[in-house]
Amino acid sequence: MNFFRSVDQAGNLHQLQNRISEIFAFLAGFLMLFLGISDYFLGLSQFIVTVKVVLAFPFLIGYGMMRKWGYHPAIMHALVLIGYLTITLNYFHNEGYKGPSMYAFFIFVVVTAILFEGWQKVFWLLFGFGTISFLFYGEISGQFTVVPHYQNLENLFWDHWITLLWTGLFSFLGIHLFIKNYHTQNKWMNEVQAEKIKALEKLEELNTKKNQLLALLSHDLKNPVGTLSTTLELVDRGVFDKEDLETILNDLKGQSFHLSKVLNNTLNWVLTEMEEGEVTLEKVSVFALTKEIGSTMEVQALRKNQHLMYHFSGDDQILDLEVNEIKIILKNLLDNAIKFSPLGANIEIKLFIRPTEIRWEVKNEGQVIPEEVSHELFEFKVKSSRGTQLEKGTGLGLPLCKKIADKLEMTLGFESASSQANVFFLCKKRQASDGLNQDHSEAFSSMGSDNE
Repeated sequence: MNFFRSVDQAGNLHQLQNRISEIFAFLAGFLMLFLGISDYFLGLSQFIVTVKVVLAFPFLIGYGMMRKWGYHPAIMHALVLIGYLTITLNYFHNEGYKGPSMYAFFIFVVVTAILFEGWQKVFWLLFGFGTISFLFYGEISGQFTVVPHYQNLENLFWDHWITLLWTGLFSFLGIHLFIKNYHTQNKWMNEVQAEKIKALEKLEELNTKKNQLLALLSHDLKNPVGTLSTTLELVDRGVFDKEDLETILNDLKGQSFHLSKVLNNTLNWVLTEMEEGEVTLEKVSVFALTKEIGSTMEVQALRKNQHLMYHFSGDDQILDLEVNEIKIILKNLLDNAIKFSPLGANIEIKLFIRPTEIRWEVKNEGQVIPEEVSHELFEFKVKSSRGTQLEKGTGLGLPLCKKIADKLEMTLGFESASSQANVFFLCKKRQASDGLNQDHSEAFSSMGSDNE
């Protein structure tokens, strides 16, 4: 049986006071019964024996009421009053200042200090000192006489010993609980403080990164937007001839593609940071989805005379996938591969469909990312970068993709395939309960090996 409830909340003083109230009531009730029985065998007054046994029940009843209904402060006020009444009666029938009543008084001083607050604590402290002072001074000044009841010194010893045992036990438990609660509270507060410091550092870091992002976006968007506005104004005036106009339009197309990508990545990053945007699943052919993503990037690759090559391993399947999020990630990986690959390079898009996972890989030729830099690829570090043809980048894409992948419980990573190639991969674990459709798409049956 769990007699005393544990402290549920670290540092909760009221809860600790309630717990000690229950311990006090239980021990006091049990002690009253024990002292009544021991006083009977020690040959003390029949009256005091009866009083102690009878007064044990209010303490035990109070313990039960606090356990069941609460009302700890009100019940403790009543029990403390009963306690001082018991001390007074015991004083007159248990050897006065020579008896163990003084020990009980100090217990009630401890109880008052622990269980009450404000004016209630002061009231009971003054009440207790007033009561014991009145009794003690009245006896030594001869205002009343206390009749001795101990038959011999051994009885005196045992009565004092039993009361000291109870007094020491209660004091030990009370101090132990307070020290234990203090350590728990101190540990809890240190943890909270550490979390606050960590959160503050993260917030400051994020704020710095956002400021850097805004500055970078302002810089990257200012010139293209200004150029677009000026160019359109000149076109409207008919300044350019047909050949110049075609060249200018091609340049504007490239700039608009860059602007669109930057704005889309920024929007996706903001939504991810705000944890907005619901993830929806769509039934789709894995082969078709991969081919569609690659197709949207072919125009960008052709501008650098690059070739997208597909390698599919495993049978095509119709799965419920996070299509929008997978598109964002793979398009970013392909965009980086195109940006940082030389003219005429081959860029491989690999798909592996296995019983336990689906894995996409994007492999590109070019300068290999150094190991010391690869550890920071997915960290949010806003910085402008340039591709092999001076294409602009903000450094926002990979951290965004990593955050999305983590949210979907996918694995996004990097590995160096050789001294002249980089490989980024996206891996989605499969569950046995997926209920996957094993129908294979005939339209993509020709993709089982290499397709351009």
